[in-house]
Amino acid sequence: MREILISECIELLRSHKFIVSKPLGRSCFDMVASKEDIRLILKILKNIDSLSRDQSKELKKISKILHGTPLIIGIRTRNAPMEHGVVYDRYNIKAVTFETFRDYLEGSPPMVYANRGGFFVKIDGKVLKEVREAMGISVGKLAEVAGVSRKAIYKYETQMANPSVDVALKIEEFLDVPLVKGIDLFEPVDDEDVENKLENLEDFKKEAINFLNELGFKSFVVEKAPFDAVAEKDMDNNLNILLTNIEEKDNEEVKRKALFVRELSRLLDGYSLLILEEKEKEYKNLPVVSIEELKKMDDALELIEHIKSMLRDIR
Repeated sequence: MREILISECIELLRSHKFIVSKPLGRSCFDMVASKEDIRLILKILKNIDSLSRDQSKELKKISKILHGTPLIIGIRTRNAPMEHGVVYDRYNIKAVTFETFRDYLEGSPPMVYANRGGFFVKIDGKVLKEVREAMGISVGKLAEVAGVSRKAIYKYETQMANPSVDVALKIEEFLDVPLVKGIDLFEPVDDEDVENKLENLEDFKKEAINFLNELGFKSFVVEKAPFDAVAEKDMDNNLNILLTNIEEKDNEEVKRKALFVRELSRLLDGYSLLILEEKEKEYKNLPVVSIEELKKMDDALELIEHIKSMLRDIR
């Protein structure tokens, strides 16, 4: 079921002109999709409650580093099938059904979100207050019609709270004005501090990341991803992203991951780099450097130019 859903998501995204990465396994995200200034970091789950807190933290962290938005596409919660047109929340990451996602891409955003106590909507509190006052309706009268307290109406008008679906419908029908706002699935999530956990890394990986920082990159260690670190450098307002694998020795699994990361870097308009503790041969299809070669670089620009030259040789 999950594999079918992944295939359907890839087909849907491509039909809407997104460039989509290959799906990957054993990672906190399943694919990256990019179109113009939109960048999505997607997780596909049969049961959205199977996402752990640690996985969600890493998903949000990687999304923030890659300047993208995390989004979960799912089928059910622990207790029931997910509702079409409803946005769920898992550790501050939006989760929707495939059908809801499809509707959003076709221009029909979801209006309802699930929260403790039921289904709610976001309304335009400013418009609510303006219309109520223009019609000469008191807060008390509107509260009576909606079946809520006066305090609740004040909170709706000041955007301090959102009404349930039933309450919003009563208010809209009484005032005869649309108030409910669509939910933006592509809204960035910015609640995760990006921590670098260098203490858990092997010494040669720490060394490589320290050298990248000395060259002028800002480097971030990641977990549960096909790459070990992301390094970025803002040069002439052009952000250069390095997706970096750092390994002790080369083997087939290392090559496979590095080739995937190379393709992912192209999608993100960045670069990939495989850093080996010791490079025993030259490579024809991957940008690869040893830690010793890295030490000889003077700055970030030199490393990026070196990667570009290796890419030209590959082509």
